[in-house]
Amino acid sequence: MKVLHLEDEKDMQRATARLLRHTFNDLNLAIDVADTASGAIELLQQNNYDFVLSDYVLLRGNGGHVLEWIRTNQPDMVERFVFFSGSSSLHLLHHKVIAKGIDIAEFVEKLQRYLAPTVPA
Repeated sequence: MKVLHLEDEKDMQRATARLLRHTFNDLNLAIDVADTASGAIELLQQNNYDFVLSDYVLLRGNGGHVLEWIRTNQPDMVERFVFFSGSSSLHLLHHKVIAKGIDIAEFVEKLQRYLAPTVPA
């Protein structure tokens, strides 16, 4: 399984990678990381991902810019895009949002529920 994780904070990148590996421990997980919107778009143009897990705040641009690019250029990825952010009101941009700071069990449950139709069993 190939994941694109958009996150500008290095500690959060590492913690989230651990969570993803725990969540999908039975799959061969590869995680690419981008900390800018343009970097994420470049990776999306070059690779096929099973899903994107995105913070809203990035070093340059934001996860909303990436989601809009996906809606225009790779609409099949919209249902495989999940915000994982502390920013409020993201439900106005997208229906798949996990708030940073939730406990691990809730993170795992929400991510699996959001991705159930799109990620191989």
